[in-house]
Amino acid sequence: MKKILLILLFCGSLLSVSHSALAQETRIGVGAILNDPTGLSAKAWISEDLAIDGALSFSLGEDISQVYLHTNVLEHRDMVIDNFQLYYGLGLRLLWTDVSDDFVTGLRVPAGTVYSIEDSDLEAFFELAPIIDFSPYFRFHFAGALGMRLYLN
Repeated sequence: MKKILLILLFCGSLLSVSHSALAQETRIGVGAILNDPTGLSAKAWISEDLAIDGALSFSLGEDISQVYLHTNVLEHRDMVIDNFQLYYGLGLRLLWTDVSDDFVTGLRVPAGTVYSIEDSDLEAFFELAPIIDFSPYFRFHFAGALGMRLYLN
């Protein structure tokens, strides 16, 4: 029951945030993220310096299968160098593996940099995120990733 409530809370917060993001005229980007996780990435700007991003990853194998999902609220700050921004934020993550048949839930505190490629709708990003897993066990670790997104509007 606890797992179901956590999943419903997580999905409900994603829906409410995405609804408020789409209610405004906002930019939405989709792309790929590599390393931890490796999968699909999306970002929706909800104001000039505030965005919601997320990643979805899954792997199917003989020995292990898993599904990974995270979402973050990110604050962006311009840098002295043109086309670069620093960002930081707070988010949630869910990880399900068939080995333990359990959901791992945790908090993420991502920080990174974004490079907007001049005269295009592309951006490249790099981030590091300390993670605190709190269910079903407590664990502290770091994740890092890089990726690219294409803005659709």
